[in-house]
Amino acid sequence: MSIESLAKFLMSVAVIAGLAIAYPQTGNAQINDKVARNNGAPFFANQRTSRNIQHARDYSRGLQQYTTHARVIQPTVTQAESQMLGQQLQAIQRDMVIVREEYASNPKVVEQVKKIETQLGQATTVQKSLHTECCKASPDGKACAEICGKIHASLDEIKKEHDKLLKELGHEEAAHDHHADHEHHNPVQEATKK
Repeated sequence: MSIESLAKFLMSVAVIAGLAIAYPQTGNAQINDKVARNNGAPFFANQRTSRNIQHARDYSRGLQQYTTHARVIQPTVTQAESQMLGQQLQAIQRDMVIVREEYASNPKVVEQVKKIETQLGQATTVQKSLHTECCKASPDGKACAEICGKIHASLDEIKKEHDKLLKELGHEEAAHDHHADHEHHNPVQEATKK
């Protein structure tokens, strides 16, 4: 290989390396710019809300499947899962307060948040009755499954309303992509297989 060929080769490697180093910085700058344009705190509150809605849906679906298919329902399982479902609903409520306060001067956003908060209040009331049933010494699997179905239907409506809110605020990139990262460990489903 001649010196001239070696020099061209090294120059090509240097250019490629420079582009590889510069590209991630450009990507991060674009992400940070989107967050800045989307007003930080409410953007992340909406991002957390999107994830928490999906987690709550997972808990309600998992608990419904468990109480439907388990030969013997373990109260420790139903209590823990119902409690986690309640915590997800509380987290959604906390983040909606952040969004409502941040956009208090925007009537469309306030109205949309109020719809979500109303639906959350109803879902929380139903979750409390679920938790009461789940804490019994012998939880009624059929009752638990029916209540979980109601909660899951409410969460589907909450998700639709939250998606509308994300669109209104230009926070679509804050939406949780359930299909992209949802192959995860589900202890309730595994318990029902045993």
